[in-house]
Amino acid sequence: MRQFSSIRALRAPSRSFSQAAVRLEEHIEARPPIPATLKAKLEQNRVRIAVQSNMSRTGLNNYEYERIRVVPTLKTFFGGNPVHDENMNVLNGVLRKYIDLPTRVLSDEELRTSKFISFETYKKKTQSGTRLKDIHYKELTNILHRLRSINHELMPREVSEILESYRSTASDFTGAAKKARTLDEEGKAYGKSKRKVSFAEVWLTRGEGDTLINGKSLVEYFPKDTDRKKIAYPFQVISQEGQYNIFAKVSGGGVTGQTEAVMYAIARALIVFNPLLKPRLSKAGLMTSDARNVERKKPGKVKARKSPTWVKR
Repeated sequence: MRQFSSIRALRAPSRSFSQAAVRLEEHIEARPPIPATLKAKLEQNRVRIAVQSNMSRTGLNNYEYERIRVVPTLKTFFGGNPVHDENMNVLNGVLRKYIDLPTRVLSDEELRTSKFISFETYKKKTQSGTRLKDIHYKELTNILHRLRSINHELMPREVSEILESYRSTASDFTGAAKKARTLDEEGKAYGKSKRKVSFAEVWLTRGEGDTLINGKSLVEYFPKDTDRKKIAYPFQVISQEGQYNIFAKVSGGGVTGQTEAVMYAIARALIVFNPLLKPRLSKAGLMTSDARNVERKKPGKVKARKSPTWVKR
């Protein structure tokens, strides 16, 4: 009796399952059919993906994940301060790119007149809120000051644009920064200087060493050999004698003043050709012209300071 009851108990679920399946089939058949117009509309709006025929199931899943995956705009999206971190990545990359360019010392006047955006302005720009700390702003300004210290003649356009984007509207970069000089349309470099009361303008071009001063040759205008050596001194410093043609206009003063005025003007024109020559010329004393002038004669003196010879009687 027990064996029969156990067999009956095992068969009971199968009968109940078959009855449920029949009822489900009847329920499905009783559903209203989908209209043909709606089927056509669904078929039209369905997104079809071009998939290779030999793609496996795993590859198909990866393809679908790659299609619907959301990629953050910033690489530092998952960091604590993504916008600031992205700005620092860009600035550090630019600094590594131009780290070998020569630098200069920023003057107090330039630091006072040209300033970068404030901490509050940078906080609004990055939309960081309380996540932006003083140390973040300090590391930003340190890198900007390092980029600004690059020599003006060699300042890349990329660095200038970055500095302009962080410039404060109340400051004036243009007043502090000197405009880089370049060659003109004919490939000539221009330089000017003065010595005592003499003033000289010089144009340099690549050539064979020809020199014209006020329309005359060098030997004709400066007959003394010592004066001609002063004219050639800037080229001797950079070891490029006879590689440039010189066209000079000089006026005022005497022979010594005119000679040295032309010499200083040549040195400044050479920097236009190659700004990297500036340290060498500056070390030779050619970047700063001699500002000494003849001291005037005073009343009661024989000359500027010489007194008359004392006579007892």
